[in-house]
Amino acid sequence: MKTRISLLTILSVMLICLSGCSNKKEFEEFSFTYSMESVDNYKMVVTFDSDQNYKLEEYNYFFDNAANKRDPKISEGKLTDKEFGEIQKLLSKSKLFEMEDSYGFDKESNRDLGDIMYQISFSTKDKDKFISIRSTENQQFSSGFISLIGYINTFINSHKKEVAN
Repeated sequence: MKTRISLLTILSVMLICLSGCSNKKEFEEFSFTYSMESVDNYKMVVTFDSDQNYKLEEYNYFFDNAANKRDPKISEGKLTDKEFGEIQKLLSKSKLFEMEDSYGFDKESNRDLGDIMYQISFSTKDKDKFISIRSTENQQFSSGFISLIGYINTFINSHKKEVAN
């Protein structure tokens, strides 16, 4: 009986180690892009990569069209170790590769929600994932995905001042 318990314990620990190692290996090299666009009005894009780089792009199509010019605000920088660790953790918890490729396109758009489109591109050494989301009522997403988007929005707000300069 003790031998079985010991064997099961050892196997469990090995499985946990192997699954933990495979997740870390999967995200050794990655590129992640998130864009949020109010169609024909405004677009915000944030990109992170495995070299701890980030890039923020802000396009205000509404004002640019009124002024008859293009004036995107673009800024690039390095993530702190803390930011990078948090992004890696959230990308892993969000399970993007398990998500569907599109959400909200099977329903009529709701103009009250502002016709907002979200796009995600996530590439690792071995896999690519593209997700498009059109804002509709009653969409349900995993808590891991919601946490990732919440962190990204907080990141954008705290680093957006750098884009304006």
